[in-house]
Amino acid sequence: MTLDDETQHEIKGLFRRFALFGISTRPQHFDLQVSRIEEICDVDGKVVLLELAPNYAELVDQGILRPNMYVSIAEHWKGRYSKLIAGDQELTIPENPDWILGLAMGESYYYPKWNREKIMRENIVKEKPDIVIVGNGNSDMIKNHFPHAYYTVFEIDGGYSASSTGHDRGIHEWNNPGKVIKLPSEY
Repeated sequence: MTLDDETQHEIKGLFRRFALFGISTRPQHFDLQVSRIEEICDVDGKVVLLELAPNYAELVDQGILRPNMYVSIAEHWKGRYSKLIAGDQELTIPENPDWILGLAMGESYYYPKWNREKIMRENIVKEKPDIVIVGNGNSDMIKNHFPHAYYTVFEIDGGYSASSTGHDRGIHEWNNPGKVIKLPSEY
């Protein structure tokens, strides 16, 4: 059986080594997580992929969304990384948005066609980042597809941090991380 070039490229990409971080998106954990990431790997001159929609900054500038954890990370390291990749799916603003529903659903409201995981995986294969930083709810999915990634997860109370996704209920067994860093649940 002969594989086409695209399939060979995809398979080769699955076995690349890169640093994968599953983070908490709670603002109070920003400083601790950024400092620990910097202890684990050097961000200077690296290609960094963030779970950030390519048009997120534009929507923040328009006042539609507030800056999130990934915008803060990008700003914090600005000038240090060689390339920043907004590796998530682009956000879509409906023609006549229902702002109350958008407020209740959060960013999920702006993804009418949910292709986020597929797009993140494709961006990792295509862009070949040295460092990938996503929410700890998506980090397991990425580790599953890229088994050779060096995986560090930031954990709150034994589970995911993203309450809007429903991932933070109960105890979670992480997908073979190299390191689990426990974050304080209360400040």
